[in-house]
Amino acid sequence: MEFEVKSGSYGNCLIFSGPMTCRNSREIENRIISAMRQHPQLNVDLSGVEEIDLCGIHLLGVLQSHGGEAVRITATSPTVDMALMQLPSTHRHARLKRNIHTPKPASAQMARAA
Repeated sequence: MEFEVKSGSYGNCLIFSGPMTCRNSREIENRIISAMRQHPQLNVDLSGVEEIDLCGIHLLGVLQSHGGEAVRITATSPTVDMALMQLPSTHRHARLKRNIHTPKPASAQMARAA
């Protein structure tokens, strides 16, 4: 699992790539906690996640539970989309699915402002 925090026009972005599975969940959890301590608001980019299992989904839920409104999932991969679609519609999972945002390009924001 690759993992980095980048600063950009939409704030700090936590970028995941590779597998998000039970095999590396402890490492991911520790790194998520560290990133959340350093950056109170985070956008999360999951577009590079190639594999995800229930441990990975659980980590996303923990990330959003602890971060609340300060954590926004801004991009997902087809693998993550498929895994989220297969989740039961419990309150927690429904909130995770509903909390995925796509940032608007700067050109669209400028056009609206004009």
